[in-house]
Amino acid sequence: MNKTERIFLVFVLLFNACTSIDYINNFNSSDNNKNIGENGISLVTYNIKAIYDKKKNEVDSLIAFIDRGKYDFVLFQELFDESTRDEIVEKSNSNYQTIISRVDYNSFPEFLFQDAGLFLMSKYPRVDLSGIDFGDDINNSNGVIHMVLEKEWSKTNDFLANKSVLGALFSINDSTQLFLFTTHVQAIGTKEHKLFQLEQIKNFIDLAVNGVINSGKVNSSKNLVVLLAGDFNSDAYNTERFSSLKQHLGNPRDLHMEFNGNKKEYTFAFSSRRPSRRFDYIFAYDNLFTINFKKVSVKSIGVEDVKVDSVSISDHNSLKATISIE
Repeated sequence: MNKTERIFLVFVLLFNACTSIDYINNFNSSDNNKNIGENGISLVTYNIKAIYDKKKNEVDSLIAFIDRGKYDFVLFQELFDESTRDEIVEKSNSNYQTIISRVDYNSFPEFLFQDAGLFLMSKYPRVDLSGIDFGDDINNSNGVIHMVLEKEWSKTNDFLANKSVLGALFSINDSTQLFLFTTHVQAIGTKEHKLFQLEQIKNFIDLAVNGVINSGKVNSSKNLVVLLAGDFNSDAYNTERFSSLKQHLGNPRDLHMEFNGNKKEYTFAFSSRRPSRRFDYIFAYDNLFTINFKKVSVKSIGVEDVKVDSVSISDHNSLKATISIE
């Protein structure tokens, strides 16, 4: 690392602490009275690789994909570009009650892709977590919680994006609440550091769950569903890495593998454009230590590639699921 690189890294590390969240509460949503249906809740997680401005036809294809799926929850990673984000919000606003459009790090110049590009939309109402003290490591912005994951210098520009974890609590019906977490972890780095990021995510979830239970926002853990989804940059079909991933996250259930067994589906393609890894997950927690949660089962889960003229709009495929709450 030369002197210029060291100075730049210090700049990056010094100015990643100023945080806030941009969100929209849409009381005029067409699903303002959304309640759980007989088909359960639907969820999609998708790294859309919007590092720069997406072309209009790519955004149109993405919006058509969302509309066609009628997803209750939409989670994006790498939604960095401002104009793409604004266009997605504008075209989706009437269908979603809550849009968490950006986990923002205001100290950064915009061109540095200063966050993980996390983005969340929900057709269910969000429970305000303002006023709950989750501890010094968790930022509580406008009732949504998030934390910056510690970064490591790497040989690619991946480290420039602040890797983060985001959590929001939603009311599903009179008796059931969903704590939904999403994240994007660093792609390139040492094994030890990637495992440390997973430990940070697990600690974040522990603090978040204990915080809402102790505050009375959730009257019983047995009425709480806890899901974690996103891009973990760890292949589900590498036995050693998959086992380590689950262990460091607290042994949640990988819903795709649970439902599909030995059937492999891939969500990431290298430069060859042929998907060969599954880096994306939808996890469900049945418990954390002695705290037991409301269980879920999978009605359907699988991947879908969003394309324009037979060309993928991202280097990832989406992972989508319909989940039944028991």
